[in-house]
Amino acid sequence: MPLLTTPFTINGGCHCKRIRYRVNVPPFSERPLTPYRTHGADIGDLRVPAVYICHCNDCRATTSAVISHGLVTVIDTVQASVHDAASEPSEKDDGSRTWLPAAEIFGPSHPAALGLYKSSPGRSRWFCRHCGTSLAYSIDAGVIPEEWGWPTMLDIWLGTVDRRDIEKDYMAPERMLWCEKGVPWIRRQATKGAGGIPEHPLTMIDVLVAEQKH
Repeated sequence: MPLLTTPFTINGGCHCKRIRYRVNVPPFSERPLTPYRTHGADIGDLRVPAVYICHCNDCRATTSAVISHGLVTVIDTVQASVHDAASEPSEKDDGSRTWLPAAEIFGPSHPAALGLYKSSPGRSRWFCRHCGTSLAYSIDAGVIPEEWGWPTMLDIWLGTVDRRDIEKDYMAPERMLWCEKGVPWIRRQATKGAGGIPEHPLTMIDVLVAEQKH
């Protein structure tokens, strides 16, 4: 299900809340065509941001998630805030946080609280150094040929989106990438679900969701 066509904001951050971000999604008409296509190919009116599932080996390993969900977006739509570790962080924008363009945070001069891991040449993966949360993925400047006309992208891991935003139905993924590299049973689960395995409301496996009384 594609994202809303009207302007809206997606909020999120790491588990300890030291690093927060907000994606200011513009109206559909102002969003760029997705760059994830063969150069010169006509793919219709598919735009970013969008939610994708990635099956590549690097994303699976670096996120520790067998099914990696990413919010693919242009970095210019993102603002970020890194909280002073000397005080208690909060996810609320109560005026105590300083917000900057994400390019100033997820870049060569990134703050000490934001870790950087090069998973392969020209590929940067960002994480919180305090709580270890994997936050985002980016491609270094100069890696994509200039004639392709790519905007500068920042792919944010969907699991870092705030609950109040991620629970919206329109945040569900709309495409899967790198399926050629996918693990067969993981691809099946991503496309067909968990196959009817038992569901439990908490950790007690003697209690089934289907048997709960409301």
